[in-house]
Amino acid sequence: MEFHQRNTLKEYLKDRKKIIIFAISIMIITTIPYLVGFASQGAAWRFSGFIIGVEDGNSYIAKMLSGASGDWLFRTPYSAENQRGLLAFVPFILLGKLTSPPAQHDQLVVLFHGFRFISGVLAILAGYDFLTLFIKKTKWRWWALLILTLGGGGGWILVLIEKKNFMGSIPLDFISPESFGFLGLLGLPHLALARASLLWGFTSYLKKMPGYITGILWLLLGLLQPVVVVIAWVVVCMHLVLISIFTYREQKNKWIETWKIIEEYFRRLFFGFVISAPLIIYTAISFFTDPYLKIWAEQNKLPSPHFFHYLIAYGIFSPCVILGLLKLIGLDRRKGYFLAGWLILFPVLVTAPVPTQRRLAEGIWAVIVVSMICYFENRNRLRSLEILYFSFAFPSALFLLIGSISAARIQSRPIFRPISEIQAFEYLAENVLTKAVILSAYDSGNNLPAWANHRVVLGHGPETRNRYEVEDEILLFFSAETSDDFRDNIINKYSVDYIFWGPSERELGDWNPVGMEFLQETYNKNGYEIYQTWINE
Repeated sequence: MEFHQRNTLKEYLKDRKKIIIFAISIMIITTIPYLVGFASQGAAWRFSGFIIGVEDGNSYIAKMLSGASGDWLFRTPYSAENQRGLLAFVPFILLGKLTSPPAQHDQLVVLFHGFRFISGVLAILAGYDFLTLFIKKTKWRWWALLILTLGGGGGWILVLIEKKNFMGSIPLDFISPESFGFLGLLGLPHLALARASLLWGFTSYLKKMPGYITGILWLLLGLLQPVVVVIAWVVVCMHLVLISIFTYREQKNKWIETWKIIEEYFRRLFFGFVISAPLIIYTAISFFTDPYLKIWAEQNKLPSPHFFHYLIAYGIFSPCVILGLLKLIGLDRRKGYFLAGWLILFPVLVTAPVPTQRRLAEGIWAVIVVSMICYFENRNRLRSLEILYFSFAFPSALFLLIGSISAARIQSRPIFRPISEIQAFEYLAENVLTKAVILSAYDSGNNLPAWANHRVVLGHGPETRNRYEVEDEILLFFSAETSDDFRDNIINKYSVDYIFWGPSERELGDWNPVGMEFLQETYNKNGYEIYQTWINE
């Protein structure tokens, strides 16, 4: 955001009026699939509220529901063990506090998408502010914003030639909101808001604004996506290295004169680091010392696909990117080296030995788009072949939008849930004390905490501790060949309060809980049964 001292927020918004209208229009488009989903639900099926990443979407609603029930720290409902709690997922927990029964799930979903809408507008606005640092002509700024927002890579070509799982991975365009723009706007609000914080932080840094502004933006970034703060630190440090070398040579190897010029950059970095670092340190210590968080970190894997996927995604743009960077460095070396340094670091970041490699691509699309447009900026207009060249960036977003709308029209799992299942969840929400431990199949367990503020033994890949071990135990639990002693041990091990028994559980095995001495039936309706255990009473 432009923080010029003479500007007020009112003046800024007036100056960005067309950009805001554009951003709102884009976010309305991204909302269409969800409106179709709500319109498609009927007497037998309810729309989950999500089309892409439904399992993760349920987990965010569950986090909001925990906030509505009084929690301030994150404790996953997808694991039966007790947890210390972590300052994380703050926006979701706070938004949940704005809701209450009845129809609480609908309130949570609407707030989630309201958050997504606003975050998307801010991300587009931040993207525009960032690109104005490098692109001066209005026409080319619009081109850059259009590609930054709606553009993607060459992954759509793999889809057309039926290579959707090329080299063991779906194309980046369709799985990595960090690598491009549209998928993040369509799906996850905290990632969009994190991008806004990242780009506004870089904007304030490059515009030589007070360091505390950058620090506050990076502090917000840490509340949203702590790992992305590392990108901010590393990119700025790389920039300082490059401009220090350049300035030292420019000042004929005189350190005193060099320091006078670059001191301001170091001072801003210092304030940005000091303000944002405590939260990152707290998070790091928590993950190193909390037994549950240790396992979660190990299980929360987002590996980068084979690097060839990045070449497919960005390769077609690389000639213009390189030429644009060289041109920008010739015009303004300090700004040019910022983009060049980030681009040099990119292969290192996405192959770093961390579980969430793919997250470290965040923001790189802005570098690619800005560099490419800088190459064309001195032209009055594009030739037909060059317009065709630009058009290669847009099919992926079109595929995502059309695919999402099509999926939202079909009443089936996981996007929709049976009404009879929802009624069973609502029974648990209304008749069982909160935070009870429910044993169920994975599918039921993923959805249940989004409707009732209870914990499940199994229900989310990263958040269920020792997921695969637990899955094996649940599979045995619902098998008729398994002894009751084994079931007793599982119930005791996880302090299970209730057994959820529906179609998903029946698919795991032919065990029938009816008549079991250690269970008491409390709910039986439309193929869904709930049994209370007496072992842990």
